[in-house]
Amino acid sequence: MSVKLYVLPGSHPCAAVEVALRRKGIAFQQINLLPMVPIAVGPLLYGGTTVPGMRLDGERLVGSRTIMRRLDLLAPEPPLLPADPAKRERVLEAERWGDEVFQSVPRRILDAGFLRDSGAMESYAAEAKLPLPRAMLRPALPLTAKLMARRNHAEDDPVRADLATLAGHLERIDAWIAEGLLGGEEPNAADLQIGSTIRLLETLGDVRPLIEGHPAAALTRYFPPMVGEIPAGTLPAEWLPARAAAALGAVPPSAPPRRGAARQARRRDGSRRGRPAPCPAPPRGSARSGG
Repeated sequence: MSVKLYVLPGSHPCAAVEVALRRKGIAFQQINLLPMVPIAVGPLLYGGTTVPGMRLDGERLVGSRTIMRRLDLLAPEPPLLPADPAKRERVLEAERWGDEVFQSVPRRILDAGFLRDSGAMESYAAEAKLPLPRAMLRPALPLTAKLMARRNHAEDDPVRADLATLAGHLERIDAWIAEGLLGGEEPNAADLQIGSTIRLLETLGDVRPLIEGHPAAALTRYFPPMVGEIPAGTLPAEWLPARAAAALGAVPPSAPPRRGAARQARRRDGSRRGRPAPCPAPPRGSARSGG
């Protein structure tokens, strides 16, 4: 049996599938693609325009949920879904929420960070074998950041909304852990779907303070450490909820300015000159699923 997994470096749904494959003991060949490339070559290679994609002998599969259902048929142990019908339905519900709602949150926030620091994109591929030399890819990073932000609808307002609602998402996950639905000794499909998203969120220096202390953070234990980071201070301080702003030493807009704050702001503004401006708003359309 030949198993080829097509991924993007740093993609959280791809990481979920990689862990599922390894836990089931299924040997696979991992093929790293470059950002935006799946749109052109994905339909030919595995039948879709997003990642993860898989070629299982002659069969083509697209998307983490589709692939994980197929893996359970291919190698039933350890199962990714519980045998009890009622609990199985609850895990499927949590997995679906993790895919359709939660998965897009770090994607948009990362894109906002890449627009302000496109060089950080390279850090997520530090351990990946890429099809082109890194020196050839670097000049294209600012344009790639703009194209990714356009495709993922990562305008300022949606990203600010993602940051504002993150606490509610984490509380939902905490409740599922308290219920025993998530966080077991052996991960289920929802653990992998949601845990991979939290692991990616933790690579955002501005977001880490919002996750610390939540039981949800423990879901990252199913995954190896992740390379890549967008440093704290990349996102505008006024976008951050008060908890993150306080942890990073930023002053929320409602607080009186510290001595020298105006001078510091001018320095920050000067340091950002020459960075790519946010891309124009894209035509309205449905959000993509997958990598």
